[in-house]
Amino acid sequence: MDSIRFLPMNLRVEAAAALMRLAYRGDDERSGGAREAAEYYSRKYAIPMETFSGIVETYEYVKKHLSYDEAELITLFSDLGGMGSSLFEIFLTMETAVGPERCKDLSLRIALMAADDNMEPDFSCNTPGDLLAAVSQMTITDEAKWLYVDACMHYETYRARIDKLLDRAEQLVRKKAALLEPYAEKALRVFERYQQEGTLFEHLAEHGIRLDCENATITPNLINFSFIILNTNAIAAAKYGEVECADILFGVLIDFIRERGKTSRNATEAILSLLHALDDKRRLQILSALKTRPRYGQELVAVTGLSAATVSHHMNELTGAGLVSIEKQGVKLLYHIKEKRIQELTELLRQSYLD
Repeated sequence: MDSIRFLPMNLRVEAAAALMRLAYRGDDERSGGAREAAEYYSRKYAIPMETFSGIVETYEYVKKHLSYDEAELITLFSDLGGMGSSLFEIFLTMETAVGPERCKDLSLRIALMAADDNMEPDFSCNTPGDLLAAVSQMTITDEAKWLYVDACMHYETYRARIDKLLDRAEQLVRKKAALLEPYAEKALRVFERYQQEGTLFEHLAEHGIRLDCENATITPNLINFSFIILNTNAIAAAKYGEVECADILFGVLIDFIRERGKTSRNATEAILSLLHALDDKRRLQILSALKTRPRYGQELVAVTGLSAATVSHHMNELTGAGLVSIEKQGVKLLYHIKEKRIQELTELLRQSYLD
């Protein structure tokens, strides 16, 4: 690793986070409105709601004052028919991978968007027919398949629509930026301390981020305060000789939430939480599939026979209990079983009921 840079708060990033929360239509409280997410963590870990106040106020200001068409918001910023990512996220990953200008090349876009989750792009697969063939194999709704193809074919039109919403949201976030700044500054100070102590890479690895490129940037993730997003230009580095760089958005309250989770529960509560996560045949199927090696979401769909939406739902339970970790690689999610957590469960059972 040649260099790692810590970047200040990015209002465009926060605008996108607000739009994705607004567009969320699932039942995971952590991904919906900022207040709902804050209340979830407050209930679960006895965290005072004041901890989230600046983030919640900013989000609700955007929600109240943003002018938008509901259908347009859903089309651009909500989960694409069970894929686990929105069009905005797909575009962002593609743009980071090869650069925004190269994304204007239709044949390159097709090769990128037709690539299987588990494989590098095949740049010879670059025709509309190749795209249709690839999309036909995706485990998403037919409506989402049509939208995915249309977005690929008319990228610049969709990008302009995305930017129009982002521009509006960013103007509103800017008005509340002073509420977010303290969170960002505190998070960056913590990361600088980790770097000075020589523990930064160990800390990132604990969250499933394995850096093997020459450069990286870390930007505080505020409105999406409990999420990590990782994108890289690995494709541009391999294909065009660019210096490889990873862009990390790191949720500013992730470490705080994790520490509260460790201290707020006694042994009985910890056992009950883990047993609840294991009390489902489908979740056990997923863990069995992860026993041999880490797997992507689409692999788990194929191995278990479950739908993408079902796998996503159960992964929320497993990750929430600490039984599985997620390594986000752009729009790809690589799932790892956390052996240490399984061992903790057996140790808790032994200490509580045998010793």
